[in-house]
Amino acid sequence: MSNKQERVNRYAQALWQAQLDTWGKAFGEASKAVAEKKVAAVLADSAASAADKGAALEKALPKDFPGDILNLLKVMVDAGDLNMLDDVAGRVAHALQGPDASALKAEITSAVELSADEKDKIRKRLIADNGEGLTFTFTVDPSLMGGLRVRVGDRLVDNSVATRLATLRESIAAVVR
Repeated sequence: MSNKQERVNRYAQALWQAQLDTWGKAFGEASKAVAEKKVAAVLADSAASAADKGAALEKALPKDFPGDILNLLKVMVDAGDLNMLDDVAGRVAHALQGPDASALKAEITSAVELSADEKDKIRKRLIADNGEGLTFTFTVDPSLMGGLRVRVGDRLVDNSVATRLATLRESIAAVVR
């Protein structure tokens, strides 16, 4: 690669990194604004229009909040997808780690060995939910008794029989006390 091309790549990478930093900070501010009681009440109000919800969110954000992120938030409000804000922020944070960061890991644990077709369906579903670049690990843990335990990055979905039984046991114990 030529010296000129290397410099162009460095400048482009610096610009991309600066934009990601801005987005990461903006999503952090947006998450805080959504969590505020006043804003959360308006966003949760099913009678409030999307315009009212967008206005409440805009009012809670700093005056110098990036317009492109504000527009994205309004689109998310219109689509009823504002509950995905933390997931989007997590994806931006993952992108902030740069191209040298390790891939997002997906660990799937089942009670029995999964077939190749079942593994393929799980892979497709997780890629659809989390995007490309996942690395998959499949393990077997008979103590789950059935179901799956899926960890993607720092998120865990435990839909195993063992966990369901433990939850049921706890709820019965709470009623008996």
